[in-house]
This record gives sequence, structure tokens and C-alpha cells, in this order.
Amino acid sequence: MTRLVVPFAFLACLLFSFPGAAFAESPIGAFGKRYLDGLFAAKPHLASFMGDPRFDDRWPDVSPAGVASRQKELTAQQAELQKLLLASPSLDDRIDGQILEDAIRLELLYLTEIREFTWDPRLFDSFPPYDPREIVADRLIGLTQRGQGAHAEARLASLTARLAHLPAFLQAMQAQLQRPARIYTERGIADNLGRMQTVQGEVKRFIDGFTSPHQAAARTRAEEARKSALSALQTYQRFLQQTLLPRSDGEWRLGAALFDKKYPLSLQTDRSPDQVVARAEARFLASRAELYLVAQRLYRKLSPQKPAPPENASPKEQGRVINEVKAELSKDHPQAAELVQAHGRSLSRMRTFIEHKNLLALPPEDTLSVEPMPAFKRGVVGAEYLAPDVLSREGPWRATYFVDPIDLSQPAAKIEGLLRANNNYEVQLTGMHEAYPGHHTQHFYARKSWNPVRAVLWNGPMEEGWACYATTLMVAQGWGRGADDRNDAYRFFDLLGSLVVAHNAILDVRLHRGQMTDAEAMRLMVEEGFQEPASAEKKLLRAKMDSTQLSQYFLGLVEIEDLEKDKKQQQSDRPFDQRAFNEALIGHGSIAVRYLRRYVLPEK
Repeated sequence: MTRLVVPFAFLACLLFSFPGAAFAESPIGAFGKRYLDGLFAAKPHLASFMGDPRFDDRWPDVSPAGVASRQKELTAQQAELQKLLLASPSLDDRIDGQILEDAIRLELLYLTEIREFTWDPRLFDSFPPYDPREIVADRLIGLTQRGQGAHAEARLASLTARLAHLPAFLQAMQAQLQRPARIYTERGIADNLGRMQTVQGEVKRFIDGFTSPHQAAARTRAEEARKSALSALQTYQRFLQQTLLPRSDGEWRLGAALFDKKYPLSLQTDRSPDQVVARAEARFLASRAELYLVAQRLYRKLSPQKPAPPENASPKEQGRVINEVKAELSKDHPQAAELVQAHGRSLSRMRTFIEHKNLLALPPEDTLSVEPMPAFKRGVVGAEYLAPDVLSREGPWRATYFVDPIDLSQPAAKIEGLLRANNNYEVQLTGMHEAYPGHHTQHFYARKSWNPVRAVLWNGPMEEGWACYATTLMVAQGWGRGADDRNDAYRFFDLLGSLVVAHNAILDVRLHRGQMTDAEAMRLMVEEGFQEPASAEKKLLRAKMDSTQLSQYFLGLVEIEDLEKDKKQQQSDRPFDQRAFNEALIGHGSIAVRYLRRYVLPEK
């Protein structure tokens, strides 16, 4: 794919006519359909992303009346679902019902206690069944990025409707925003600049492309709506800078009480934050010890003229050796202007390796493209995978692997630090995480076992846990071996990644519970975890603004590792079939591992 695919009003595959007829045959299935109808009406941006065009001209209703109406609807649905679950449905329906139950409880928590629309001016939605997502520019550029091709006039009509209704949404947001944390408002100001650039640039170019005489009236309506939307965004920018920023003295931490309520619902886990942190701390120490063993081998290879590192070195000496090895290996990095292209160069080799090792079947190669991250999303995450239109069964499936390009206006030292953090080893490991056999492969399997509830309310720990598990599996299977054997180098950076995954969970819990300062977080990442300071700064910002999201990686990974261990014990009388396990793991949609266990470890 060359561009992000989004839904349009002309698509025949609407949510109210699910292709999977069996989905709506059971009471739970019928309930799930009605729940998703209500969810999409409340979150039209989610409907657009998922492939349901019925709400293309709407924006979320964040007014007090709109919030109260959605809360009333969810409370009634919660009572109805509890009765349905008492009827002992099938295994599939029980799991779908429990996923729905968690989603309802979580959304009620958002509406009644978290209420992010009162303190987050970024125009993001962090409802955890999908990653925190910008809800304005994403919806606009999605309609423009396939140019003037097929169905362009229908997309122009959808774009016009979205632009026309944007001012009212922005006014409602301004009325709700109270006293955000300063970092939220500062980020909102930066994001909105990129948003205005999108409306002035890409959106205008798309509208101007309709040059036929019979398109003149539609083009005029679209341009009028665009100007009105741009004016509203400019007003919103002035509000952020002149009104909201001076009163942005709120707390960015979610706080221990709310965090502990959100944690089990957003992550769909039975494990407590304290249990996860304890295990993350143990993994951090174990990975650091193994990292030193690998660093010793690499040190001898990279610096043969120097004395070999001692076996029983002090922590300080171990850190010196690890940092020297990291510094030497990190010199092998892309050029600043070519970082995005670097992420795509090894994808074909990864596919060949996976097929040779018989790890699992792969999606067609032309279903994924690597693209620069849009301007309004840059500066927080290094890479992002997006697979929209999951409810649409029409046309080819496409997904995008976005990479945050290097801002060349930054000081040279900071650019070099970012490039070292994105060296050629890390770039390839990221490709494994995002593409093969990570997120893109997982979404390919999820589409084959299509289920609307599981597609929309997907489980973040399973998604991120699989991507982490799959990356380490590639290295363990010998990625990088050859004439100039570099497997140890990949193992080195994979172990550094293990430190990152572990401290992600620690940062998430401790920062939002008020148990860690910024300085302590930076020390954990840089001094103990060997991250580049520039990358650690971005991670700290992300940890502050996206509560529970950073726990997904480690939680999902250890849940998968525990499941693998139990599967091997169950089948101890025969060799472990890695491909069968991999395909069973991602073959039921992106559901929480606690539900997945019922499929992978059926009772005898």
C-alpha cells in the first residue's frame, strides 16, 4: 500500500450488515452489534478508522448532555449483558461477552471519573481498546490520500461534511477544557500547528484537484467548508495559547486510585500493577545480566587489542563495557534524511527468513507500505503500525508502517543521538515488531478469523506482547548469522529492548501513581537501561500522556511466555511445534491472553 486507506460513504460493507452472519445469530452476537453501533455513534472517528461510514459527518459529542446520554445507554447495556452472560453461551460467546463487559465498564469509567475531554486539549482519544489516536487530522487526510482516483467525488462529499461540522466540535471542546497539565497544552499547541498545515496543504490540494466543470459546485462547497474549518482551528490555536496555557496548572498523573481502576479494564488482565512491576523488575535484572554476557563476547570482537572484560565485574564496570559496545555498534546507522527508507529495506529478507524457518504463513507483500509519519503526530513515538478498515470486507486490504522522520532543524548532537538510537540493528528489530512477524502479520490472521467485537475491542497487551515475543523469536532463530555473523549484535539490541519493555511497565505504573520523579525515570532509562537521552526524553513524555499503554508490551509478553511454558508442559511427550503455537496464538483475533488460553490449552 502507498497510502492510508479509510472508509467512505459509498462502501457497501456497512456495520449493520456484518459479512459474518453467524456473529449476529446468538444473543451475545446481536448485543455486540448494538453495542458497536452505540460506540461508533459516540466515537465517529473510531467508526471511520474501523471501516463503518455511517457516522462520517459526525464528531464526538462532548457536551454535558451528550456525555449523560451515552452514560445512560451504557448503564442499560451493562445490565442487559449481565443477564445474557448468565445463560451459559458458547465459549466464543462467553469470551466476546466478557470483552464487551470490560469495554462497557471502561467507557463508563472514562465518562464518569477520568473525563479526559476536560483536561486533554490534544484532540486525542485514549480509549484503550485501540492506541491513543488523534481524531481530527487523521480523519481528514484519510479521505485525501488516494488522490483523484476511483470514488473521489464520494470522498469529497464525506470530506466536506467532516469539515463543515468541525467548528462546532472545537467549540464544544473549548467549553469543556478546564485546567490541563502544562505538558498536555504544550503538546496540543504543537499538534494543532501540524493539523492546520494539513488543512492548508494536503486537504486543499485534494479539493483543488477537482477541476471538471461538473465538479465545480462540489469543489466550491468543499473549499468553503475547508476555510471555515481552518478558521476554527486557528481560533482553537489562539484559545490554547492565550487562554488555556496560562491556566494549565493541572496534574498530568492519573493518580493511584484512577490508575488502579483503569489498569485491569484497559489491559484486560487479572494481574495487578504491583504484580506486573515486581516481575518487570526481576526481568530487568535478568536481562541486564545476560546483556553483559553478550557484551563480553562483542567487546572481544570489537576491541581485540583491549583487555578482555572480567567475568565478575562490578556493576559500574559492566556498564562501561555495555556502553562501549553499544557506542561502537550504534555507529552503524542510517543517514538522517533516509531513516524512513531504512525501515523498509530489510522487510523482504525478513519474509524469506520466516518462510525458511517455517515460523508461520505471511500476508502478501503488497499489503504493507512504509511511510513518513504525518506532521501532526511526530515527536512522541518512533514508529507506528496502522491497519484501518478492519470491518470492511470490500476491496484490497492495506496497512501502513509509519516512521517518525528526523527533524533536521534540531542541533547536530541531538540528531546524532536519535540516529544512534535508530541504528541499523534497531531499525531491523523495529521492522520485526511492526511488520514481520509482528503487528502486520497478526492483523492478517485476525482478518482471517474475522469477528467485529474482537476487531474493534482488540487487546493491546496481546498485540504488543506478540510483537515483542516474535522479535525475540527471530533473533533466537538466528537472524544475522552469516559470513560476518552478527547475531550477537542483534541479540545485544534485543536484550536492550528487553530492558526497555520492562522499564516501560515500571514507568507507567510508578509515574502515574506518583511513585517516581522525572529524574528517577531518566536515570532508570539512561543510566541503568542504556537508552540514548534523546529517546528517553521522548519516552518520558509518552509515559506521562498515555497511562496504561506502556504496560502493554511487558504484560502481554510475559502472559504469552507463560502460555508457551504451559503448552510445552501439556505436550511434553512430543516436540514443541513452534509454527502451530504461533498460528494458534494469533489465530483467534487480538484477544487477551487470559481468554486465548481457553483455545490454546483446551481441557482434555
